[in-house]
Amino acid sequence: MEAAALLAWKASLDNQSQSLLSSWVVGSNHCKWIGIGCKKAGRVITHIDLESYGLRGTLLNLNFSSLPHLLSFNLANNSLYGTIPSSIGSLWRLTHLSLSANRLSGSIPPGIGQLSNLKTLELHQNQIGGSIPYEIGLLSLIELTLNSNNLTGSIPTSMGNLVNLTTLHLYENHLSGSIPREVGMLRSLIDLELDTNNLTGSIPASIGNLTTLTTLLLYQNHLSGSIPEEVGKLISLTHLALSANNLTGSIPTSIGNLVSLTNLYLHENQLSESIPDEVGMLRSLIDLALLRNDLTGSIPTSIGNLVNLTNLLLYRNHLSGSIPEEVGMLISLTNLDLSMNNLKGSIPTSIGNLANLTALHLFDNHLSGSIPEEVGMLRFLCYKVSAMAFMWFMLFPP
Repeated sequence: MEAAALLAWKASLDNQSQSLLSSWVVGSNHCKWIGIGCKKAGRVITHIDLESYGLRGTLLNLNFSSLPHLLSFNLANNSLYGTIPSSIGSLWRLTHLSLSANRLSGSIPPGIGQLSNLKTLELHQNQIGGSIPYEIGLLSLIELTLNSNNLTGSIPTSMGNLVNLTTLHLYENHLSGSIPREVGMLRSLIDLELDTNNLTGSIPASIGNLTTLTTLLLYQNHLSGSIPEEVGKLISLTHLALSANNLTGSIPTSIGNLVSLTNLYLHENQLSESIPDEVGMLRSLIDLALLRNDLTGSIPTSIGNLVNLTNLLLYRNHLSGSIPEEVGMLISLTNLDLSMNNLKGSIPTSIGNLANLTALHLFDNHLSGSIPEEVGMLRFLCYKVSAMAFMWFMLFPP
C-alpha cells in the first residue's frame, strides 16, 4: 500500500524528477529507496526526506492515507507547485512537516489541525495565500514558520494555545490587524518574528510575559502607541527591532534591564523626549539605531559604557547639547552618525581614540571651533570633515 502510493506520486512528477527517483522501482525493497526511512519491525515507512532533490510536480497525486505510520515528511527546497491537499490531515502520527522553499500556492488547509502530534511545521518561502486557519492553534507545535508567503488576514487568537512553541516566524506576509494579546501566553517562545507585514495597533503589554525570548522583530509594520514598559521584562533578549513603525512616546527606561541585548533598532518611528541614561547599561550592544525619530535633549554621557558598540546611528533627530567626551570610549566603533541634529559646541578630541572608525557623519549641526587634529589621525576614516563659516561642520553624506 505504501510503496504503491509513492510510485503513483512518482509517476505524476516530471521526467527529470522521475529519473532522480530511479531507485523507486516496483517489486524492490521500498525501505532502500532514496529518501525513504522505515521502522525495522514491519518495514513500514516512517520518514520521507527528499529535501533539495530538484523535484518538480504537485502533491495532489500523493495518497496520504496510505502512509499511516509517517512521522517525518520533508520535501523542502524543491520546485513543487499547486496546493497543499486537505488529505494531509490524515497523517495523524506526523511530528515533522516541511514543505518550505517551494512554489506552493492556495491556502493552508484547516485539516492541518488534525495533526495533533505535529511538533514542527515549516511552510515558509512559498506563495501560500489566504488566512492562517484557526485550527493551527489545536496543534502541539514547537516550531512554526509561515514566513515569506502571501498570507492575509489577522493572526488568530488560537495561537495562544501553542504553549510549547519556541519559534514563531510570520514575517514577510500581508498580515493585518493587531498583535493578539494571546501571544503573551507563549511563555516558551525564544524567537518571535512578525516583521514586514501590515500589522496595526499597539504592542500588547502581555509581551512582557515572554521572558525566554531572545529575538523580537516587529519592524516594518504600522504599529502605533508607545513601547510598553513591559519590554524591560524580556531579560533574555539579544535582538530587538521595532523600527519603521508609527511608535510614539519615549524610550522606556526599563530598556536598561535588557543587559544581553546586542542589537537595538528603534529607528524610523516618532519617538520623542530624551535618550534615557539607562541605555548605558546595555554593555553588550553592538548596534544602536535611533535615527529618524523626534528625540530631544542631549546624548547621555552613559553612552560611553557601550564599549562593544560598532554602529551608533542617531541622525535626523532634534538632539541638542554637545557631543560628550565619553564618545571617545567607544573603541569598537566603526560608524558614528550624529548628523542632522541641533548639536553645538566643539568636536571632542576624544574622537581620536576611535581607531576603528570608518565613517564619521556630523553634518547639518551647529558645531563650532576647529576640527581636532586627532580626527586626521583616524587612518580608516572614509569621510573627512570640512568646516564652513565656523558654525557648522559637514562630513560629506554618502
